[in-house]
Amino acid sequence: MFENENVVSIMRDLYVKTPQALEALLAELRRVGYEIKDLRKDEFRADRGVPVSEMEEKGWSLWYASLPDIRHGKCKSCGSVISVAGVRFHGHKCEICGEVTYYDLVDGSTMKFVFLNNRERNFLSPKLKMRVKRWDVEQEDIYFYYEFLEGGLSVVTGNQATAYLNENKRLWQVIEEDGQKLLKVRYSLYWDRDTAAIEAYDSYGHYWNHSIVKIWDGKEYGELDHLPIPESMNIFETWHWSPLQATPYLHERILSAAGQVSDKGYYYQDGRSFFMASEWKEMAKFVRHFTVLNGDRFDDAWPKFRSSGPGGIDDLAHFCHGNPVVENRPNIGNILVAASKLIEGKPLTESEITEAVRGVESEEGVDLIRGFLGKKR
Repeated sequence: MFENENVVSIMRDLYVKTPQALEALLAELRRVGYEIKDLRKDEFRADRGVPVSEMEEKGWSLWYASLPDIRHGKCKSCGSVISVAGVRFHGHKCEICGEVTYYDLVDGSTMKFVFLNNRERNFLSPKLKMRVKRWDVEQEDIYFYYEFLEGGLSVVTGNQATAYLNENKRLWQVIEEDGQKLLKVRYSLYWDRDTAAIEAYDSYGHYWNHSIVKIWDGKEYGELDHLPIPESMNIFETWHWSPLQATPYLHERILSAAGQVSDKGYYYQDGRSFFMASEWKEMAKFVRHFTVLNGDRFDDAWPKFRSSGPGGIDDLAHFCHGNPVVENRPNIGNILVAASKLIEGKPLTESEITEAVRGVESEEGVDLIRGFLGKKR
């Protein structure tokens, strides 16, 4: 909608080629109803001490446009459009009909949690997963059915769960209610680490009596629906840095423009597809308009690039420069993927083995292994 010969849309963000085009664009965005934020004055950037000259030269977004006040709640009891504020807070009520719009925990909900016992924890530390009977928010107590559910990595059951309870027996009590054994634990609606007995990791089985809708130009859209225009966008002043030269790092700027990570270690290492044609096409627009590379040659080349994360990055990097510098940091995710496949009896590729070993040897990998061994002792 906002594109022209001096404004290029890439991943729904806008890249502006001249100051005059920027002035016209901002005026049009304001006319349509966008609020415009000047990111040169952004408090976060100011706190970091980033000078404006650096923002301009490194190609940071310098403006942010967003449509205000388009999100609303919609009560399923009366159908009214209501304020979105607090609509997903436990016990919130519709301001029109008074019916509850949301309960975080109800009978049958499940929660994964740990006891707060002032001991050092990591993500492999024991956790419990239990089914909720009820949550008494006035008395600040939650009641669980006395049964231990399976829940994946580090969730304990059986004797291990009983042992974990015994280690933290000052933080809970067992009661009987209507012939059922329940675990009673202090749990406030307004959670405070200093006074809480448990910390929830996740919960499922919420009660929803509302939806989120977006209203624009008099029309209602679903929460995940796209409006005819972007809800928000970053705006770049490209005349400060374009055209980009063919450096060993040029591929990083191209990938970033398409919202992609340029570190090969971030991706799966088994050759599975990651990059889609739509993402290469967005990169192609950036190449054509804002680099010295030949856009026609890139259009011919990218369909032949590998679609895997590491392979696609290598192919792009070598198209941009004869001797590129490609980031490939160790990633503990590669340890977990390899371990999972070994447990399932699936073969590993050579790259998966190499990257898993690099992950184990990294500082984060050493911490992971120490945590795992600490759990087993």
